Amino acid sequence: MQPVLADAAEAVVLTAFPLPVRIGMKILLKKSKSIIKGMPSGVLVSIVVHVVAFLLAGLLGVFTITQKEGKKFVPPTPVERPKMRLRKPKVKVKKTAKPKPTTRIVTKVNRASMPDIQLPEMSGMQDGIGGGIGGFDMMPALEKVSVFGSGRTIGNDFVGTFYDFKRDRRGRTGIMDPDKFTHELKEFVRNGWKPSSIARYYRSPKKLYATTFAIPPILSSVAPAAFDEADTVGYCWMAHYKGQLVHKDGITFRFWGMGDDIMVIRVDGKLVLNACWPGDTEGAIAHDWHSTSSDSRKYRLGNNDAVIGDWITLEPGVPQNMEVMIGEVPGGVFCAMLVVEEKGVEYEKNSQSGPVLPIFKTTEPSLDLIEAIHGDLVPGEACVTNGPVFRDYAFRKSEKPKKENPPAPQEVASKASMSGDPEVRTWTLAKGRALE
Repeated sequence: MQPVLADAAEAVVLTAFPLPVRIGMKILLKKSKSIIKGMPSGVLVSIVVHVVAFLLAGLLGVFTITQKEGKKFVPPTPVERPKMRLRKPKVKVKKTAKPKPTTRIVTKVNRASMPDIQLPEMSGMQDGIGGGIGGFDMMPALEKVSVFGSGRTIGNDFVGTFYDFKRDRRGRTGIMDPDKFTHELKEFVRNGWKPSSIARYYRSPKKLYATTFAIPPILSSVAPAAFDEADTVGYCWMAHYKGQLVHKDGITFRFWGMGDDIMVIRVDGKLVLNACWPGDTEGAIAHDWHSTSSDSRKYRLGNNDAVIGDWITLEPGVPQNMEVMIGEVPGGVFCAMLVVEEKGVEYEKNSQSGPVLPIFKTTEPSLDLIEAIHGDLVPGEACVTNGPVFRDYAFRKSEKPKKENPPAPQEVASKASMSGDPEVRTWTLAKGRALE
């Protein structure tokens, strides 16, 4: 019975389990045949049942264990974007197109011949019309006249150059303060007024031509605007004027001046006036010069007391180089007044009991310039129209005047005076020519 049961158990194992298990169980049953012999059939059946149950449990508990796979990132399906097809613009060009030939109409014009007109030579033009007979001066038309000068020269004027010390030579904004500005002007004066010493600062390309320096108190921003630099703030700027000082008949005189904040003048390379604002500015720029007059800083001119300069003597027709420096330090109000006191001349007194001196000028001021000066000038401080004119139309630089007494004008009677008609008079000029 036991072998039969063993064979039956082996048959169950061989049929109930997979191939690997069956091979293992078959080996196990062969080794245990010797053990099974003599064992009761019930025990054997029980062992087979337990073995089968154990194997089934092992299959369910061991061989069914699986590991969960990790989550894998699956990228989304790409979105297909429609592509725009660019088309090149097509321009039709006619290769055979040619410009139409231009036609000119040529005509002959018979120009009328103008008769030759000869005007009489006016030998007394330099002396007569400008200062005597007509009482007017023949001047060229000027453009936009201001108290800082005109944009066009008349020959006997001072050429002005504007400098902005807040910018470099290329126009870029830099760092500048009043103390540094006055120090730069001091070095400019010490180095002989050479433009190269301040070449690193901005210089306006526009020039102005001044025939006088009579600038009553005005806003300091007017000066940059006069040089076409309206965007420049009105502080730490300087204007340098250069010209020639000459008088036809010879003269001994001295300047009276007032600058707010800067006015320094030199003639023939020598300082003759330092009329800067009293205090630090006056001492910082030209501290080596001092007025020798007891009336200096006594009478009002502009917006402070006038400084009296040194006496200057000009030979007839002999020019001397003259330079004028004006400028503004902190901004606000600006003033530059320059008047002339001629030696031996008595002047009208003003309300301060001081003399009413004429302004310095190289020609008679135009009506526009007179109005511009009088617009801000305090009445009685200076005279705009009278006084000497520093010019010389009769003599050249290398010539010396000829001392001769011209004959007195001879009045010649005409037939018109005998007939009762309006009388015609004839003047005989210096060189013997007659002028009716």
